[in-house]
Amino acid sequence: MKKAVAAITALLLSITPAHAHCPLCTVGVGAAAVTARYFGVNAAVLGVFIGAFGVSTGLWMALKAKKLIPFQTPVIVALSFLLTVIPLMGIMPETIYTPLLVAGEPGTALNKVYWLNTMMLGAVIGAAVSTAAYILHISIKKAKGKVLFPYQGVALTLASLLLAGGAMQLLLSGG
Repeated sequence: MKKAVAAITALLLSITPAHAHCPLCTVGVGAAAVTARYFGVNAAVLGVFIGAFGVSTGLWMALKAKKLIPFQTPVIVALSFLLTVIPLMGIMPETIYTPLLVAGEPGTALNKVYWLNTMMLGAVIGAAVSTAAYILHISIKKAKGKVLFPYQGVALTLASLLLAGGAMQLLLSGG
C-alpha cells in the first residue's frame, strides 16, 4: 500500500503544466459573442473573430508542443478551431441559404440550395484571414530579417479581421 501511495505521489509531483485550449476561454468568447449579438452584431461577424481565435490558439499551442507526429501543427490548429467553433454554433443558429444553380438536374450537387450556418461561415472566413495575416507576418519577418514595427503580427491580424468583419456586417445587414 505504501508503495502505491509513493508511486501515485511521485506521479502527481512529476506532472508539468499543460498548455491546453482552455474551456473557460471558449466560454468567455461565447459570452462576448452573446453580448455583441445583444448590440446587433451579425453572427457571421462574430464568427470571423471566433474562427480567428480558434486558429490563433491552435497556432500558439502548436508552437509550444513538442513535435511528435507528422502534420502536427495543422492537426492541432484544426482541432482548436473545431473545439472553439462547434460548441458556440448552438447559441447562434442563424442560417442563410445559398442557391448553387450551376449545372445538372435539380437536386444534384451543382443544382441545389444549401443552408449555411452564418457563424460557421464567418468562422471559416476568420480562420482564413487570420492564417493569411500570420503568413504575411512571417513572410515580412523573413524578407526583412526582423519585424517592421512592434506587435506587427497582432496589428496585421487585427486590421485584417476588422476589415473582414466590417465588410461582412455591411454585406449581411444590407447596407
